[in-house]
Amino acid sequence: MRFVQLDEKNEERMNAIRKFTLMDDTFMTQVFSGDKESTQELLRIILKRKDLTVARSATQLTIGNLFGRSVRLDIYATDDSGKQYDIEVQQEDKGAAPERARLNSAMFDSRLTTSGEKYSDLPETYIIFITANDVLGDGLPVYNIERTIQETGKLFHDRAHIVYVNGAYRGTDEIGALMQDFRCDDYRDIRNPKIRARVKYFKEETEGVAAMCKTMQVIVDREREDAEVAKGKRIALNLWKNGEHDLDKIAQTTELSLEQVREAITEPCSA
Repeated sequence: MRFVQLDEKNEERMNAIRKFTLMDDTFMTQVFSGDKESTQELLRIILKRKDLTVARSATQLTIGNLFGRSVRLDIYATDDSGKQYDIEVQQEDKGAAPERARLNSAMFDSRLTTSGEKYSDLPETYIIFITANDVLGDGLPVYNIERTIQETGKLFHDRAHIVYVNGAYRGTDEIGALMQDFRCDDYRDIRNPKIRARVKYFKEETEGVAAMCKTMQVIVDREREDAEVAKGKRIALNLWKNGEHDLDKIAQTTELSLEQVREAITEPCSA
């Protein structure tokens, strides 16, 4: 096994990698990317389902929306019974607003439906937010949120679940240990062996560090592109407000796609 050797050129980036924890979505998505075993471990602990078997795991899956905001999922997984999972890490409370969970759930469903499909064929879904703070404020380790019939208190049984995990929880149970692991920047302090091995790979081993550095560069490039798109959307919205309603002309002027132009004029408050 080879371990990374530092030089001056890589020192700054290596320092950033050393400081990463699983509460940083950049690092978290890399650690769990395509790794069914660690994703399975995460879901089993959060949902208290030791029988759960992950069939597929991916990260940074983008769900497009022709008429509004697109969403990018941190971790997307499917289990062997067809249930679908979206796992998000949120450092800031505002990123875990109930409306955000609602949007992700709606977009998730839109991706899973096809023309002519029966509603009963919709798979069961879980939107899971791991939040840095106890955003719901009741001191619980996990909040399971279900639609209910207000008059009877009975569950609506639409099979769409929202789960908030309190990242500030430090109990002595499995979820407390997991949340402690999510805060560790030193892999040697992580207690879960499966997750510790993955974190070590991306912090210490040559291939893992190289992959992490590549991901960081992709993110820098994406942020630069996102900034350019955001600027173009502001221009597109101003053109629309000033009477230019030819979407093709707006797209040509701003160098945006037609989809991005539609996003700019349909949800101006979401940027």
